[in-house]
Amino acid sequence: MVASRSLVWSVFAAWFALFAAAVQVSATLEKPVMWILVHKALKQARIDPIVNPGKLSSHVHSLVGANGVDANTTTAELVQDASTCTTSGLPIDMSAYWAPSLYSYNADKDTLTPRPLGYVNTYYLMRGNVPITAFPRGLQMLAGSATRNASGPTKQNDNTVSFVCLNYKDGSSQTALMPKGPCPQGLRTQVVFPSCWNGKDLISSDHSHVVYPLGDNADNGDCPTSHNIRLPTLFYEFVWGVDGQDNRGNSTWVFSNGDAIGYSFHADFLAAWDEQVLQEAIDQCEGNLFNNLEACPPLAKHLDRQASQECTAESSEATKGSLESLPGCNVIWNGPNAGKGLKKGCDPNKVMMRPENWAALSNGSSASVNASSIAPSSCPTATRAVAATTTTTKAAAASSASPQPVSTSHVNNGNNGSNNKPGNNVQPVAGIKKPQPKPQPIPKPSKKPTKKPTNRFGTSSSSSNAKKQQQERKKKLHQKSRNHHDKSTSKHDK
Repeated sequence: MVASRSLVWSVFAAWFALFAAAVQVSATLEKPVMWILVHKALKQARIDPIVNPGKLSSHVHSLVGANGVDANTTTAELVQDASTCTTSGLPIDMSAYWAPSLYSYNADKDTLTPRPLGYVNTYYLMRGNVPITAFPRGLQMLAGSATRNASGPTKQNDNTVSFVCLNYKDGSSQTALMPKGPCPQGLRTQVVFPSCWNGKDLISSDHSHVVYPLGDNADNGDCPTSHNIRLPTLFYEFVWGVDGQDNRGNSTWVFSNGDAIGYSFHADFLAAWDEQVLQEAIDQCEGNLFNNLEACPPLAKHLDRQASQECTAESSEATKGSLESLPGCNVIWNGPNAGKGLKKGCDPNKVMMRPENWAALSNGSSASVNASSIAPSSCPTATRAVAATTTTTKAAAASSASPQPVSTSHVNNGNNGSNNKPGNNVQPVAGIKKPQPKPQPIPKPSKKPTKKPTNRFGTSSSSSNAKKQQQERKKKLHQKSRNHHDKSTSKHDK
């Protein structure tokens, strides 16, 4: 009799445990968590501390986030030490976010003009029915490939990058490649980052320490067993002012690496969060918050919107004016103007982003290129360039109030990924010239000294014990990774 009761109770307990687990999964699906950090334009520079540490990058990038990033800031500590502010609005997020800059080519004049960056949205999406781990400090990630020159090879590759032509009158639509325009409210370039981590390496020579989920979707799915640590899904939106012009005929858009079609749009991320605060936000915040960070207590108490708007940095590349060549002597290598835009004096054999030169280094679109091969004297950073400036463009000024982004294909849970398919309509989104609603009240800066970020052990990173723990841990994490930077060139070099 006792044995029988024990058996019944065991069965009931097992059933109840399964029921509780089902309820938990259901709650996860019903209460997705996401927020957006809205950044104003910060600076343009020919640097990439992940792909080309300590060297000139092969092409120009537009950077937001921490304002002290340069070619030598290759760790979270170096980024934080070199920076005085961030465009993220959160002093506890000194991460760096960047992507290639956009230019327009005028075939009649054979000149290129930098397009102004209006603003950047960085989405933090909590996907999957598994625990989400905060980005470890110092984690480096790439999304997309700077040397991709065709669709594929998988559907997931195609779903990683997308574009939206912002048109409030006729409707905005999402495409897999650069739209033809006109885009009266701007061009939005988008990219999804890997969200599955191997739990060991912060960096790796081939960037294989992070991968995308299984399946065709880039922004959702199960992580493979080899990379079973689920991270927040990071999604970028870079919104450019294109003056409503068409992307066809004598005037076309081209990225700083020479891609005029959009296959090779890509982005980088160097994590420098206070891990403890980020983990609290992941665990405690609920709902699609968009940019309403005030509704997330762990983030709200650190929010400083005024400081983010006042954050500046000096661009080392021209932000306006006419150029005879893309900085780095990059030539337009696809589209109707392929082969154009190469300044006299530039050696085509040293144009790193030229597809003909990829094959000399390795086969296929994954070819590696080396920034050290550039000859700065023969490949100037800019020609007929305007001096470095921190001037806020008209487009940036119009968008800096408080844009309301709604990239619906990535906001929702996205379990079926149907909204990722090219051509699906996207609801009108905040562009560069659309009147903006009244921004959220700006909290007054605290007079108290900023609390030093805590490390993964929950202690102040300024304490001697914490530093010892960090140094020991980082020594293990970086031992192989740093050797990779010195011995090999990234397969995804830009």
